[in-house]
Amino acid sequence: MEWLDNRINESLDIFIESETLIGMELREMLKSFKNEKKAGGYSFGKLCILHYEAFTDCLNEDIYKVAAAIELLILSFDIIDDLQDKDTDYSWSKTPELSLNIAIAILVMASKNIRETSFIHRDVAIEILEKNALLSINGQQLDLLNGCCEEHSYLQMIEQKSGSLTAMSCLIGEALAKGNVSTRVEGYGKYIGIIQQIKNDIQGLKTWGRKNDLLNKKYSLPIIYLLSKENNVSKSVMNYYNGDIVTHLDNNALEKELTTGGAIRYAMSIKNIYKHKALDDLEDVTLSNVSKEYLKKLIK
Repeated sequence: MEWLDNRINESLDIFIESETLIGMELREMLKSFKNEKKAGGYSFGKLCILHYEAFTDCLNEDIYKVAAAIELLILSFDIIDDLQDKDTDYSWSKTPELSLNIAIAILVMASKNIRETSFIHRDVAIEILEKNALLSINGQQLDLLNGCCEEHSYLQMIEQKSGSLTAMSCLIGEALAKGNVSTRVEGYGKYIGIIQQIKNDIQGLKTWGRKNDLLNKKYSLPIIYLLSKENNVSKSVMNYYNGDIVTHLDNNALEKELTTGGAIRYAMSIKNIYKHKALDDLEDVTLSNVSKEYLKKLIK
């Protein structure tokens, strides 16, 4: 899959260099931001390409431009999310006012890039992008409001915030190939995003730093489970969340409660429910063995 990352990166470079409506300052900042995220790979763009290839008999090289457009959209959301959360050391966090202009610019450039391709069904792809981008923004708003403090509302929130973007990437590839989309692809596409978010939530609690949800008084599945327990640790966390300034969090007790008290196991069990849902949907979709193996790795 590394060669796909390289093709998407080449398309991003060409697109950034050829966009005539942005000045040198914007262009140079955008290039540096893109390079900063490059190490993580272009999983959203790859989802688009793999699903396009699965449903077409004739490869249109413009698919790499579309994948680049999707990655631009994802980069814009990453920038905005980091500026709102103020918990990363990416370079865009150092110049928030200027970085916000980059994020706004590439939001526009993403749909513009798809519109300028030669695909017959490009308008369908743009509709999918716009719909799911708005769903993700709504999910981000709910996340910032920090009111999703029980299982159902939290899962609904991450379905919008994260699931809509992975579903979008799969569906755009399918739509460009045949002009319509299937519920199965939308299903496992959405579940992939939910699974990845739950995995991030679990991983984030293992480090006591700026991104730790518990220290930031945010909710995630393990924290929701922890708060539902009626013991000394859960009561101290509840007091901390409620603004009791004299509450002292015992990191060792918290780590023990999260790992041995069932909170992590609970989050893993929810993740596995979505894993089985995703695998069920994936079985009914005709993809190459290479593509299915790639998707299964994301679903694990």
